[in-house]
Amino acid sequence: MSKESAQRVLTAALVISPLYLAAPSRGLRENLQNPTMLEAWPLADASSARGLAALNGGADTAEQLAHDHLYLYTGVSAPLAQPYESPYFSGDGLVMDERAAQVRAAYARLGFRAPDPRYPDDHIGLEIAFLAECARAINNGQDAAPLLREFLDDHLATFAPQVCAATRSHASTAIYRALPDLTEGLIASAYDLVS
Repeated sequence: MSKESAQRVLTAALVISPLYLAAPSRGLRENLQNPTMLEAWPLADASSARGLAALNGGADTAEQLAHDHLYLYTGVSAPLAQPYESPYFSGDGLVMDERAAQVRAAYARLGFRAPDPRYPDDHIGLEIAFLAECARAINNGQDAAPLLREFLDDHLATFAPQVCAATRSHASTAIYRALPDLTEGLIASAYDLVS
């Protein structure tokens, strides 16, 4: 595993994670609509290439992105693309069940804490932020690869496909239509990093 690969995964995760947590900031939106910035995307797999192609030429407004994010991940009554891990495994579809506690325990093993207490620990955006922290640790020479592999197997990769599928079905903006492919490329690259 190379430091360069870890840095590439880290960089992509730092872009993808906030897209699940909130509509993109003006700077992030502008970067995701800038062809020069897209050419510098750190991952070169087929899924990432599809995501970049979906972004190319996009001109989403802040209002469109806020609307898309609200309906996809927060919901007016329920999110169209449930962003929490727990409901996928809870018989009652509950948020904040034992899966969230397991995720929090995994975070603690690396000294990571969810930066925003408004979100339960098992939000896909936070899990991708933790993936970034694992990649950062690997880049810094720490032996975090086993933890990252375990986290992917036990958590992120177990529900991300459902979030991506629902996002694909319901997204109306270029950025959110691209997000599933970018996410799948990130997860595949993270697995490559720890193989």
